[in-house]
Amino acid sequence: MIQRSYLVPEDLAAWNERSAHLAVAAGTEEIGSALSALLKIVVEFDAIFLATFRRDAPPAVAYFVGTREPGKRYQDGPYLLDPFYAHFLNRGSDGCYRLSDLAPDGFRRSEYFSTYYGGLNIGDELGLLVGVDPQSCAHVSIVRRPGAREAMRRINATLAPPTRHQSVVHDSLQHAYQNFGTSVLTVREHEVTQLLLRGHSAKAIARSLFIATETARNHLKRIYSKLGVTSQAELFALFFRILEQVEPGFAGDPLTRLR
Repeated sequence: MIQRSYLVPEDLAAWNERSAHLAVAAGTEEIGSALSALLKIVVEFDAIFLATFRRDAPPAVAYFVGTREPGKRYQDGPYLLDPFYAHFLNRGSDGCYRLSDLAPDGFRRSEYFSTYYGGLNIGDELGLLVGVDPQSCAHVSIVRRPGAREAMRRINATLAPPTRHQSVVHDSLQHAYQNFGTSVLTVREHEVTQLLLRGHSAKAIARSLFIATETARNHLKRIYSKLGVTSQAELFALFFRILEQVEPGFAGDPLTRLR
């Protein structure tokens, strides 16, 4: 099952805004469109499918955008072989699942996949199942087509493998990032610095390290003082200036090179 993750502040703000739009949406098309816009904040997809699974009747398909069904409509029979529907019938737990989590071995080689599922041009599918009552379940499916993945695979096949020199340079830069400031910072301050370099705010750092925001800000003050900078922007500038001094094979704190 898909594990929980957290939004950065900018995405969280967008999530709250689109959640408000969804809350006031009326009618199937408007609700489906609002939900689609909301979900695209956290995951890219090409198509979305909303339905209600029932134990005593075919699924009720409410919204379907982004791809065209082959010949036979989903609710006219193909749903009977759908791994998500089977999970519902077997009283599986609610949650968000990948197709690969629920599909049986050999699913992509099955007749069902080739005659119906494959016709939907699905590369990856993610399905959310939420029980409504003992006899029904809300199902949201988002789909990514395989075309982009195949195109990137073909592009990658044309690229030359990295040279030995490139690999050595990469390793040196990785070490520079991992060891940046270790000669003057405490272990905790070093953790905070790495998050700062990735663009985290004091609040985001506090959440990531399970500390108070004020504690994170105090760490920032000490880090800035020890490194001779006054802001996150100056810290970035120092880090990239130091990277210019790193030679292949160097593995210590790159600050010592600058000094």
